[in-house]
Amino acid sequence: MVQDAHTSRWQRGMAACGFHLPTLVFALRTALAGFVALAVAYALGLEHPHWAAMSAWASSQPMREHLLSRGIYRFAGSVVGVAFAVALVLMAQGSLWVLAVGLALWGGLCAFLGNLQRGYMVYGCMLAGYSAAMVVLLHHGGAEEVWPFAWDRMLTVVTGVLAALCISWCFAPRRKAAVLIAQSRQALAAVLDACVARLRGHSAAPGLDNASLLVRLAEVEELLELYPEGSRTARNTSKAMHWQQHQALELVYHLGQTAQDSTAVTDALDPVWAFAAIPDDAGASPAALADALQALAQVLRQAPAADSAAAHPVDAALRQAIAACEALVERIQADGHAVQPGLNALYLLMQEMRRAVRAEQLDLGGPARAGTAWVDRRVDPLPLHRDWVGAREAAIRAGGTLLFFGLLWAWTGWSLIAFGMLGLSVMLLVFSAFENPNRTMAFVLRGQLIGAALALLCQWLVWPWAQSGWQMVWMLLPFALLGGLVFAHKRTAAGAMDTNMAMLILLAPVFPYTQDMGKSATMALAVVSGPALAWLVYRCIYPTNAQRRMRTLAQMMVAEVPALAQRMVEEGKPGLLPSLPASMAVAPTGFWQAQLHHRLLRLVRWADKTQHPRRATLPELGLALRATQSTMLQLQQWRRGTILVTPQLRRTERRAELALRRTAQWGAAHSLEAQAAAGQQAAQAWQTLAAQPGLPSLLAAEAQRVARRYLPELCAARRDLQVQ
Repeated sequence: MVQDAHTSRWQRGMAACGFHLPTLVFALRTALAGFVALAVAYALGLEHPHWAAMSAWASSQPMREHLLSRGIYRFAGSVVGVAFAVALVLMAQGSLWVLAVGLALWGGLCAFLGNLQRGYMVYGCMLAGYSAAMVVLLHHGGAEEVWPFAWDRMLTVVTGVLAALCISWCFAPRRKAAVLIAQSRQALAAVLDACVARLRGHSAAPGLDNASLLVRLAEVEELLELYPEGSRTARNTSKAMHWQQHQALELVYHLGQTAQDSTAVTDALDPVWAFAAIPDDAGASPAALADALQALAQVLRQAPAADSAAAHPVDAALRQAIAACEALVERIQADGHAVQPGLNALYLLMQEMRRAVRAEQLDLGGPARAGTAWVDRRVDPLPLHRDWVGAREAAIRAGGTLLFFGLLWAWTGWSLIAFGMLGLSVMLLVFSAFENPNRTMAFVLRGQLIGAALALLCQWLVWPWAQSGWQMVWMLLPFALLGGLVFAHKRTAAGAMDTNMAMLILLAPVFPYTQDMGKSATMALAVVSGPALAWLVYRCIYPTNAQRRMRTLAQMMVAEVPALAQRMVEEGKPGLLPSLPASMAVAPTGFWQAQLHHRLLRLVRWADKTQHPRRATLPELGLALRATQSTMLQLQQWRRGTILVTPQLRRTERRAELALRRTAQWGAAHSLEAQAAAGQQAAQAWQTLAAQPGLPSLLAAEAQRVARRYLPELCAARRDLQVQ
C-alpha cells in the first residue's frame, strides 16, 4: 500500500510537471536502448558508435509488432542504400561531380518510390536514400577504402536494431486488435441499419445518412494504414477488412443511388430497392431480411472477444441474414423479376463479412492461435490508392535540391556543404510523405536546435574531463536520458526525435578528445541547416499541405471520368487498365470500383482533417464518379454486343460515341469558361442519347441520370477544385 501510494504520488508529480507518463516510459526505455547500442558498438571497435544509438532511436516503436517491422525495414533499407553508395563510389573513382549527380538521381528515385508506398515500407525506401547519402558524403579517402566505411555503417545499424529489439521487446505491449475490430464492426452495423431502413421503406435515422457512413468507414480505413505491420495474422485481417470496406461502400452507393433522385421515372426503371411486387408476408420477404439484418447489427455492436464462444453469435447472425437474403432472391427470381443491384451488394457484403470475421477471430486469439492462421487465398491485388502526383513532385523536389547542392559541393570541395547535404537529404526524403512537411520542419528545426545545444554542452563542459574513451561513453548517459525527457514532455514532444538524432550525430566519442569550440559550433550549425533549408524548399518547390493533398486526390478522381471516355473513343475498350480484361472491368467487384472506394475514403478523411466547407457533398461526388463510370462501361458493353443492323441502332451508336467524345473533351478543357461550355455539351449529348429508342430502357435511365445529375455534379466539383 505504501509503495502504491509513493508510485501514485510520483506519477502525479511527473504529470504535473508536464510529462505524458506512457510516453515517458517509452522514451526512457528507448534512451536506455540507444545508450546500450552505443556502448556495444564502442566495445566492438566500430568507427561511428553513435550511429548505433541513432538506429536504436529510429527503430523503437511503442508496440511490439511495429518494433519488429520497423527494425526489418531499417535494416533492409540500409543494405540497399549502402550497396548503391559503394557502387557509386567505386564508379566515381574520386570524382565529386559523378557522386553529386548519382546521389541526386538516387535520392529522387527513393523519394518517388517511398511516396507510392504505405506503412513502414515508406520508411524503408526513404532510409535507402539517405543511407547512401551518409556513405557518400561522410566517406573520406580513396574508392578502395569505402568497404570498411560501408561495413561500419551496416554493423552500427544492426547493433542499434538489435539493442532496440532486445530491450523494448520485453516491455512493449502487443497491438490491440480488438480496438480496430470493434470500430470496424460498429461502422458495419451503421451501414446495416441504413439498409434496414431502406428495406422497410423508412427514411434514414440521424447519423445514418451517406455522409455519416462515409466518415465512419474512413476512420476504419485510417486505422488500417499501419495495422498489418509485423504480423501475418494482422495482414490477413487487414486484407479481409479492405475488401469488406469495399463491399460496404458498394452497398452505401446503392443506398444513395435513388435518394432524392429527380430523374427516376418509374419504379420499373429504377429497381435498386424496389420491392413493390413482393408481398410482405411471413415468408421470404423484405421484412424478414430487415429483421435478420437488425439482429446482425445488434450482435456486431457487442465488444469482440478472443474465445470461440464469443464468435458464435456473430457467425449465427450472419448465417441467418445470408439465409434470409438467399430466400428473398430465390422468391424474386421465381416471380420472374430481376434481382435488385442493392440486394446483390448486400449479399456480397455479408460474404465478405464471413471472411473478415474468421480472420478477426484468429487475430484476436493472439500467439496461441498463430499456427492456425487463416490466409486469404484470393489473388486479386488490393486496389489501394497511390499518390502518383505527390510522388513525382517529391522526386523532383528532393532530386533537384540535392543536385543543386551537390554540384555546389563538387565545385567548391567544401566538406561542410557535404555535411549539410546529409541533414537536408534526411529532411527531403523522410518528411516528404508527411501531411504538412512545411509545418513539420518548424518543429524539426526546434528539436534539432535543442539537440545541438545539448551536444555542445557535452562537448564544451563535460567531455574535457574524460580520461578515457569509456569515460566519454558513460558521460553520454545523462544526455541520453535527458533526450528521453525531452521526448516525453508536452512542450517539447513535437520534434523531440530530431533532438536526439541531432545530439547523437554530433557526439562521436573519440579519445583523446581535442576540444575545438569553433569546429564543434560550425558542425552544429551545419546540422541544423538541414531543416532550415528544407523548410525553404518545402515552401518554394511544390508547397504541400493537407488542403493541397486533398485537392490533388479529388482532381485525380474526377480526371478518371474523361480519361475513361477518351480510352473508349480511341481504343474501344472499357478496361481501366491495359492489363485488365474487360470481364473484370465490368464485374461488380472489379478493380476500379475498389480503388475508387479507397480514394473516396481517403478524400473524406482529408476533408474532415481540413474542415473543408464542401465535405458534406462528398457522398454525392463519390456517387457521381461511381455511377458515371459504371454507365460508360455498360454503354461500351452494349456497343460491343449489339449488331447494328438497323438505321435506328446505328444512329444510337453514333450518339453513344458522341457522348463519350464530348465527355473526353470536357476533361481536356482548361479554363473555367471552356469547362462550363464543354460540360453543357456533354450533358446535352448524354440527354440526347437517353432519348434514343434503340437504347435499352435501364441504360437509357442511367444515361439520363448522367446528363441531369452526375455530370453537373462532376462539373461543379471540378470548378471548385480549380477555383480553390
